[in-house]
Amino acid sequence: MISASIQAKKGWLYAVLQFKTKEGRYKQKWVAMHLKPTAKKKEQEEKLTQIRLEYSGICSVEALEISFADYIQKWNEETKASKSVTTYDGYCHMLNKYIYPYFKEKGYTLAELKPKDINAYYKWLQSDCGLSGNTALKHHQIIYTSLKYAVDNDLIRKNPCETVTRPRKQRAEHDFYNADELKSLLTAAKGDPLETVITLAVLYALRREEVLGLKWSNIDFTKHLIRINTTVVRAKQGDKLVCVERQQTKSQTSNRVLRMNETIERYLKQVKQQQAYNKELCGNCYTDSDYVCTNTMGVLIQPDYVTSRFNKVLKKNGLRHIRFHDLRHSTATYLLSCGFSVKQIQEFLGHSNFNFTADTYIHLYEQDQEDMTNSTSALMKEQAA
Repeated sequence: MISASIQAKKGWLYAVLQFKTKEGRYKQKWVAMHLKPTAKKKEQEEKLTQIRLEYSGICSVEALEISFADYIQKWNEETKASKSVTTYDGYCHMLNKYIYPYFKEKGYTLAELKPKDINAYYKWLQSDCGLSGNTALKHHQIIYTSLKYAVDNDLIRKNPCETVTRPRKQRAEHDFYNADELKSLLTAAKGDPLETVITLAVLYALRREEVLGLKWSNIDFTKHLIRINTTVVRAKQGDKLVCVERQQTKSQTSNRVLRMNETIERYLKQVKQQQAYNKELCGNCYTDSDYVCTNTMGVLIQPDYVTSRFNKVLKKNGLRHIRFHDLRHSTATYLLSCGFSVKQIQEFLGHSNFNFTADTYIHLYEQDQEDMTNSTSALMKEQAA
């Protein structure tokens, strides 16, 4: 247990705790015991033991001096190199908008942070801010990981996040287009700046970052293959949002090879020919890149433009509103209805987990169950007859 003694100061008793600094020296912390020097010896000893136990989880004096709000910001910067661009960007957003302001106002030091304080934060996120349990879980991951870092670096002995009540995960609701709606969308996209983006997203259930990251060098017309191994994401650099190319996909299984048939090859060759024509027409003004999804000047289409333009395409053509990412669910749902197995769909989409794919498209199983129940109940009717 931590070393401590009792000292009197201005008519009150204090527990004087000894903490070791990084330099190997010792530093004192005076903690009010709320007792007068006239208090009984037994009462003083019991109070001292209580305080020593309370501070027993602290390894370093730094944990007493730094606020948790400042600590978690410091941790995010110290571990920036180990995070992807999008992960770091997402962490900055959650820290700056929610975590830092909340805990800065509370004033807890790293040493003082308790499980009840973290639980109160999760409750605030969902009741006062209206965030979902899934979003609160992302906050939990940040806080847990930052505190584990504190344990690993001998700032505190125990991670208070170990015993909190984790926010409850909720099943995400996915909207999707049926086959007729997908056909209408592909027709509506003809000639639109997003035609290639939408077409490839529907044909291969690609994520936004995957379709934008697709390069001609990743398309092999001889072997009839498309390699999904680069992505384009938006990230914050300073005060600006910029596009960043990553030589990686969301997960290892997302790095995949997809086959082309004659129809898709013919379409992509037309896109390539159009880019060559635009380059000849624009001359030096044309941006010569390897990307498949560009505007008429050869400039890569931006992620935010995809989202905003997609909504305009739907509205202009009287199509039901869905998110661009829902095209991925639409294609997967269509393939499942065509009789392909969940395992096949998992590999096609590049999901790392079979259960995630199964849970995402459970609505199809519910329809299957109804159909199967109708079939078995028909046996009862025949028996009754």
